Amino acid sequence: MRRRADASTVLRPAERGLTRFNQHRQDRTTTHWFTWRHLRCKVQETDHYGQHDWTMLQLEVIASRDTPCPLTTTGYRAHFLDADELAQAGGAVAFMAAWMNREAATRRYQDAEFRWRQGDLFDRQSSEPEESHAR
Repeated sequence: MRRRADASTVLRPAERGLTRFNQHRQDRTTTHWFTWRHLRCKVQETDHYGQHDWTMLQLEVIASRDTPCPLTTTGYRAHFLDADELAQAGGAVAFMAAWMNREAATRRYQDAEFRWRQGDLFDRQSSEPEESHAR
């Protein structure tokens, strides 16, 4: 079937590009950077997400490789909370840092951090390449 030259194509938002589609969200988003212990973190704070007075926090752990994070095993976490609760906590960075400190006190995280610090004897990626001893 051939299209007529004057026929127009309607593109879905994903096909148009998410920049224009998400512009209303990007206008309300603030990005914060902080370092918690050995992790470099980025928190995006989006006001009025979904409903008035609700805030979405998106935590991304940057360049961690296999470093454990107490809030996520994938390096990403989204959390929704009331704007007043966030203000009482002192802002997005203070809220996330306090949450990470509470979770870091758990036995589960302490075990994961111990395993990370101990390393793996069979991890070939972190070991130095073997030299050839050919004579």
